[in-house]
Amino acid sequence: MGPLLSLSVAVDSPRTPADAQREAAIAEFTQKMKDANYPALFNQAAAEFNVPADILKGVAFAETRWEHLTWPPGETESPATGMPRPYGVMSLWDNKFFGHSLIEAANLIGKDPEVLKAEPLQNIRGAAALLRKIYDQTEKPAGSTEKEVESWRYAIRKYSGIPEQDLNAQHALDVYVFMSRGFHEFGIEWPGQPVNLEPLRAETREIVERERLRKQLLQVTNVSMGATQPPPSKVTPALLPEIGPVTNSATNVIAPATVVSYDVGIIGISLKWLSLAIVAMAILAFATYWLFKKRNS
Repeated sequence: MGPLLSLSVAVDSPRTPADAQREAAIAEFTQKMKDANYPALFNQAAAEFNVPADILKGVAFAETRWEHLTWPPGETESPATGMPRPYGVMSLWDNKFFGHSLIEAANLIGKDPEVLKAEPLQNIRGAAALLRKIYDQTEKPAGSTEKEVESWRYAIRKYSGIPEQDLNAQHALDVYVFMSRGFHEFGIEWPGQPVNLEPLRAETREIVERERLRKQLLQVTNVSMGATQPPPSKVTPALLPEIGPVTNSATNVIAPATVVSYDVGIIGISLKWLSLAIVAMAILAFATYWLFKKRNS
């Protein structure tokens, strides 16, 4: 069999059922995106609440790829993973981990939360109203003005509900990267927009490094305290240091304050570890100062 005949056989080979199923799913999704006409909805909400349309488009793309997420009645988390369910094209939350942006957004536009779950336009309107409120109440990046789309990044970080500073900063950067590229596939038509990404990338790197140092310090401190904590003693509670409340960075749940008791015989050891923790904190403060000076030099 010659090469041309082999190529012809390969080209003319019948599609598998999986190929046909995938093509049908893509065609269905593409048509759904066209019918939804999300650009018009984003533009409408943007004009109503004075939020840049590309901010709404970018947040929605990073969160849901412009898909209006709905779930069976009463399903608030994934049965498989336990991950809380986000609602709608703007990924509004209603849980103890990522917050209750769904409820706040609904209140801002005077609608029932169930309406925001069901209707894409109301979901986008609620998110736009909430982003506007967060933006107005949040300190802006130094030297920025509202005319600059990059000035919304702190509001985007808070809107996301992600409690970890390094993760919400990276999430906001992703929004702007998507915005700079745009998207033209599967029925989504979103032209890319000019974005000054380098300052955002530098700021994100600084935040990630600062959080890395903070977590290292926290780990050292926790190990140090755990290594010197003896069984409970009869020292009076008034003499005991209190640790807490402590935030679990993975779940944003506030753990109850705990009391650490020390036997008199190991107070010297405990003070040594306390001194080491103070030194570590001083190193962290210096590192943060150095990163700040480097950024502004």
